[in-house]
Formats: sequence, structure tokens, C-alpha cells
Amino acid sequence: MTPSEESTTQNFVKYDSVGLPLVPQPTSSLLDPLNYPMWLKLVTLAQIGLLAFIATLNVVIINPAVVPLAKEFHIEPVVATYQTTIAIGVSALGPLVFTPFADVYGRRPVYLICLLIGTISCVGSAKAKSYGTLILARAINGFGTSPALGLGAGTVVDLFYVHQRGKAMGFFTLMLMNGAHISPIIGGYVTKSMGWRWCFWVGAFLNGIMFIVCIAFLPETLFEREKDVRFSKATQPNRLRFWTRLSSSRRMAARDFVIKPLSMFRYPTVAFPAIYYGITCGYASIEAALTVATLFTRIYKFDTVRDGLCLGNPLTCPTLGEMCAGPVTDLMMQRARKKALITDTVAPPEIRLHGIYPGAFAVPAGLVMFVTLSCSDYYVLKLWNT
Repeated sequence: MTPSEESTTQNFVKYDSVGLPLVPQPTSSLLDPLNYPMWLKLVTLAQIGLLAFIATLNVVIINPAVVPLAKEFHIEPVVATYQTTIAIGVSALGPLVFTPFADVYGRRPVYLICLLIGTISCVGSAKAKSYGTLILARAINGFGTSPALGLGAGTVVDLFYVHQRGKAMGFFTLMLMNGAHISPIIGGYVTKSMGWRWCFWVGAFLNGIMFIVCIAFLPETLFEREKDVRFSKATQPNRLRFWTRLSSSRRMAARDFVIKPLSMFRYPTVAFPAIYYGITCGYASIEAALTVATLFTRIYKFDTVRDGLCLGNPLTCPTLGEMCAGPVTDLMMQRARKKALITDTVAPPEIRLHGIYPGAFAVPAGLVMFVTLSCSDYYVLKLWNT
């Protein structure tokens, strides 16, 4: 191939199934994640989905067991929920610390390190002899496993074109959110049959098994697209190394930790979705996760199994929502791109934000119903007992 032919090949624009230009345009490199076969993309997506599932499972699997946990450490049930609060709170710091490493050394080593931290901290939680030790182990667990939640979206962007990201992110978010909904159900039954400490042993086993799976099958997806370096098939196994410096032009600086990520808040299109998601997730998911076991044990005399089932009750609707949201927002983006192609403009990614409208009405309505019904049942039962 002559240099001119090679240049023509490299500059050739590729299109999707409906005739729109692919965004971003894939390079000619065999290591470009956009060029991975679809089966490998789906296998990778399934693995990062499971990582997000386990990360949230680690945090909330103990929630149905706060009452027996409180009895063992001789503390109030409300105080027993602080170990989950601590884990959730410090999980906000993990992505800010680990993401700069992932942008230079790759996503794969960070995922593997997170799984190791998750395994060790779950073992520490299971063997804790005091509530202070448990708090420390839970803080390490929340901090160490949380980067999988932030890096998952980056891996989706590495693997999929713009017109595919809605469905991919829908699946990833489905796994992320349902880890918090399925794990209390598991934790309720585990606590009733084997005790609350086995909730953490389950987390340790799952982290350890997932570490082995990712060592063998999770490829690296970080790629310097602008260089378009050609690689041979002989270099493919490098994508399964534990630690590889894949970005020769990138360097870590002190401001990359915390300061640079938070600087994105100066953009309204970043700040609004982040604040909206945080408030919605906080009130619709976290608030219930921290209060249901204590309240329902006191009001309805539920055991850990029933508390776990109540905590897992939101499983159905979020599943339906995420299954619909991905394809719908992909259709929104496809429609916007067609219009932009006619007018010779660029479709703004904020088009996808229109998908939040149903939740903007459903979440407040659900919270009002939850509080109203809980309070009315409490006073009815109190009146009945008197």
C-alpha cells in the first residue's frame, strides 16, 4: 500500500447502519476498543456491570441486619446504620483519587486493585471485634470499591459509539442500581440463617471470584485515539497485563486529583445532571436503605428476611426504567443527529437529558406516598396498641 493509499484509508469516513457518520471515528489499530468484535464489547460490558453490582452490594448487603448488629455491639439501631453511611460517604472520594491513575495506566489495573481492596475490607468487616473496627473496615471498603462506579461510564465510552451508548449505559446503570436492591434480599436470608457477619463473607467471596474472572477476561480499554498507531495481533495479549503504561503523552499532576474533576462543575450541563442524580439517588434509594430496617422492625416487627424483601422492593421499576431509558435516549440522539446532518451542525449530547422527565415526577410522588403510608401505619398501630 502506498502512503497516499494508506492516508486515504485512514481518512475514510465510516457510517452506522442508518447512514450517519460514526462518532467517534475508529482508527486502524487492532487495539482500538471501537474495533473490538461485538461479542468482546458485550463481555467487557457484562464484567464492568458486575463490578458495579458488587461495589454497591458491598455497601448495602448488611442493611437488613442493622438490628442484630446493634444488639451484638450494644448500640442503638440508628447508630448501627452509620457504618453504611460512612461507606456511602467515602465512596465519593474513590473515583476522584483513582481516575487519574486510570487515565494514565489504564482502567484494568484500577478495577483489579479495587477488587483486591473489596475482598480484604470485606474480610476485615466480617472479623471486626468492635464497632470502631467495623467502621474503619467499611470506610476502606466504600473508598476502595467505588472507582468501579465512576470508571464504568468511561469504559462504556471507550467501547461504544455515540449511537450505542444509551443502551450500554442503561445496562451498566441497571447493574449499578440493582446491586443495591438485590443485595438486601440476599443479606436478609443470609443473616437469618448464618448471622450478620456472613453478609460480609458473601461480599468477600464475590470480590475474590470477580478478581479471578477479570484477571483472565477483562481487557484494557484505554486508547490514545489521536495517534492511530498500528499494532499487530502479536501485541493483543498486552491488553491483559496487570499494569501497562498505555498513555505515553499523559502525565499525572497534583491538580488531577479532586481539583480537576470538580472543576467540571462550572459547566451547567455537567453540574445539573450531577446534582439531580445525587438528590434523586439520595432520597429515592439511600434514604430508604438507611431507615427501612430500623423503622419496619419497630413498627411492623419484621425480621431480617422481611426487611430485606422490603429493601429489595424497588427492584422492578428501576429495571423497567433502565431497560427503556437506554433505547429511548439512543433514538433521541439518532433523531437529533439526523437533523444536525441536514443543517450541517452538531447534535448536542444534552439531548439525552430529556429522558429525566418521567423521574422528575415519579420520584417525588413515590417519596410522598412512602412517608405518608409509613406515618399513617405507625400512628394506627400505636393507637391500636393503646
